[in-house]
Amino acid sequence: MLNRLTLAYLMAARAHADQARKGDAGIPYINHPCEVAHLVAETGADEDLVIAAVLHDVIEDSDTTRDDLEHTFGPRVADLVAGMTNPPEWDDLPRSGMKARQAEHMKDVAGDVKRIKIADQTSNLHDIAREPTAWDAAVAAEYIGGARLVVDACRGADPSLESGFDRAVARAERAMATGEPS
Repeated sequence: MLNRLTLAYLMAARAHADQARKGDAGIPYINHPCEVAHLVAETGADEDLVIAAVLHDVIEDSDTTRDDLEHTFGPRVADLVAGMTNPPEWDDLPRSGMKARQAEHMKDVAGDVKRIKIADQTSNLHDIAREPTAWDAAVAAEYIGGARLVVDACRGADPSLESGFDRAVARAERAMATGEPS
């Protein structure tokens, strides 16, 4: 198990090497998939699900393909990551349009993809709560609303992750209202 998991972290680190999270702190992007994997692992997820959580953005953010993932980690991991990957034609959509498409897509995916998506949205809201001054209030409100739409489409997949998301919404909204990290 550890060999596959550490290989997943290495692959994700390479895929996100030159990326940073939104905000002034310059937080390395790799922190996001690490947090998503941690949130999923806390629910007792199996190895493949944690590996897919680590890798959930690599197809979108690098030249890594679904076939690469299948060759290295097997078809289940590849399918889970592919289920999390936005099609390229969504790249030019406004945030509200992308979130609406993601919500529609999530209605039809396997429960394990939904679990990763809930953790992904939770991590994104944690970023808003940690650094509210990096966000324009209207943009943050739009993002939070879009995340709610997406997670609502995933409800029923994992009550623990859903509860964590709901707490993250409250923290993000509080941070945006006060301008203080929460």
